Amino acid sequence: MPSRHRRIKDRVIRMNNAWAQGARTVVFKGMTQAGFQSEISALANDEQEIAEMAAQLKLRRVALEARYTRLNDESIKLRDGVEGHEDFGPDHPMYEAMGFVRTSERKSGLTRKKTQAAQG
Repeated sequence: MPSRHRRIKDRVIRMNNAWAQGARTVVFKGMTQAGFQSEISALANDEQEIAEMAAQLKLRRVALEARYTRLNDESIKLRDGVEGHEDFGPDHPMYEAMGFVRTSERKSGLTRKKTQAAQG
């Protein structure tokens, strides 16, 4: 909770306690102490509801992350399955359609550094 909200909440609770102890039945500018107390209670209920929603959101995010992890693991198994299958393998067009580079399309990876001629 932002510090501004904390300060407001602390202040209105302090004011309400003083009002309840010193002049519970007095009406100030059309406000009763019971009405002010009900506003404070509604605020507390809203804060509690938001805290519960935040906890639920956190749990949903953790579950979503776990689902992504499981799906990633399954995709790795699928790729390995296609690579290892006797009818498909790493050079099959379906392997390429899945987003991987076919064995026959791979470059060797061998590079040779170019040397600069000695400057004179």
